[in-house]
Amino acid sequence: MTRVVAELERLGLAEFLADFPGDSVDRRQWAAGARGLDGELRALAGFLLLGEPAAADRLPPALAGALPALVESGVAHRSGGEVRLLDVSLFRSAGVWLFAEPPSPFPVRHYFGRDSVALARRTGFRAGARVLDLCSGPGFQGLVAARGGARATLVELLPETAEVARLNAEINGVADRIEVLVGDLYEPLPAGARPYDHVIANIPFLPTLAAPGEEAAHDGGEDGFGVGRRVLAGLPRHLAADGTAHLTALLLQADERLVTDGELRAWAAENGYGLTVTLTERMAVDADSDLVQTTVSDHLETDPQADPEELTTAAVAMYASRGATAARLAYLRIDAGMADFRVLDRTGG
Repeated sequence: MTRVVAELERLGLAEFLADFPGDSVDRRQWAAGARGLDGELRALAGFLLLGEPAAADRLPPALAGALPALVESGVAHRSGGEVRLLDVSLFRSAGVWLFAEPPSPFPVRHYFGRDSVALARRTGFRAGARVLDLCSGPGFQGLVAARGGARATLVELLPETAEVARLNAEINGVADRIEVLVGDLYEPLPAGARPYDHVIANIPFLPTLAAPGEEAAHDGGEDGFGVGRRVLAGLPRHLAADGTAHLTALLLQADERLVTDGELRAWAAENGYGLTVTLTERMAVDADSDLVQTTVSDHLETDPQADPEELTTAAVAMYASRGATAARLAYLRIDAGMADFRVLDRTGG
């Protein structure tokens, strides 16, 4: 499979992607850029980035030879002499080639977003380190770690997404340093597993409107931090004595105070951890806000008969019940063997 990306790089696809700033992953930008391409590179961009069908016998040899594996992994569909990717694109970010779904307003299975890149930029791994990547999706965090010489265990709840993570490990030539497990957070880890040097979790953090007790394992719950709490609860058993953990989160804010400030401080103090919370993007929580409307849209995916206006009212009430005046995209760094707590606001409050 590594022959595939070597061929793509030789044909210029890596150069094309490198022209987009900040590891941008945006089909609209790719489409605009692809208008200046022609020949084989234009056909490659259409097939791998834009979801366009391609004639199987016109693909570059290494890519054509990999089609059976792509179909078996669920990222491609072949009908007669034509083939196309299913939902995903194959792109390059932080030096990693990745089959994943570019950012979308709709729920996705093989998630990749700006937070994926931002989280990877906050981590650092020494060769030989043991890394646990929870909520791994198509495996981006674990792949970044493995390319740096670490050994990574990826845990993903959806079996079909775990299969894509295995495929991504193959095409990046790091399958010997990656283990992919299917299950909920720490549950599939072997009993008595040695603690990890790093624990990384790009958690699902969209607040959900499901009734208490009816949330799915991947639901964020009323405040979006449901999965985050379960990650924190298991850290003392799975993070090495000198280890570091990194999490994404959506944290609600009441005026200038984090709603979870006391909870996070108490957890860090009780377990002897240093916890740094970096606040970035600020999101409104009123009826017309993107966050509320995304919360509503997410619920409609599983309950299409629900009334959108009633859901909007319920979502606004859900945020108000927590005293939230805004929500913040946040990154949590946790250092074992320390005992302090700090909040860094990257937007100035």
